[in-house]
Amino acid sequence: MPVSPNLPGKVCLVVCCLLLIFSLPAQTLIGGSIYDDEIESMSYNHVWLQYANTFRFKEDMSIDSDFGHIFYTGNNAKRLNVRSTFKYNLTENLQIGAGMGFFWMYNTPNLSQELRFNQVISYFKDFERSTMHHDFQIEERLLQSQEELRDSKTRLRYRFGYTIPTGDNFYFGVFDEIFSHLNPDADEATIHMNRAGAYIGYNTHQFFRLEAHVMMQDEFLKNHGLSHRAWVFQVRVKQII
Repeated sequence: MPVSPNLPGKVCLVVCCLLLIFSLPAQTLIGGSIYDDEIESMSYNHVWLQYANTFRFKEDMSIDSDFGHIFYTGNNAKRLNVRSTFKYNLTENLQIGAGMGFFWMYNTPNLSQELRFNQVISYFKDFERSTMHHDFQIEERLLQSQEELRDSKTRLRYRFGYTIPTGDNFYFGVFDEIFSHLNPDADEATIHMNRAGAYIGYNTHQFFRLEAHVMMQDEFLKNHGLSHRAWVFQVRVKQII
């Protein structure tokens, strides 16, 4: 029996939708249902304004940079993000990269800053009218604050996403991302954070895109489950040079 050429895309769309559905109540999958005790979780929201650009200086080489400003509604803290990553396309579907970023938390009693180095492998798969992507990332984090003069962590990140164009320059997508430290603190869960969400985008020009993201960020403690939950609202402008 002949196989529909749209079948792979439809299967991936179904898998992605199921992943989003089961990831939204993240404390059930990663937290509460597998831990003995529950603690009262705190709820607060973030607003993230971000500008990102991709500078392609060769067909298979580029530099991705982004500048973000995060506002924490729960305690009025603010965080400034500055990152840049060099990327190289090994094949049409496989990309590697390395870079660094600086993060500064201010307007809070405990001022903190972080220098972060990252290495990333990205795999993309294009279907007829959609794109699936996987991002594997290793981060070496050097943290410093007034309470703790120096700390270092190595973190693994995996993100799965699915993007579907809808015509008339619009597109939308869904994603899920998990975070895990290789050297966790004593009270930190193996998977200490999960982000799941969706976004809608618009190609305003050949070189510009506007995106609006909404995601739920859950943080977990070992043997206790969900400790923090935040709804994150992000407005993103992306430029391709």
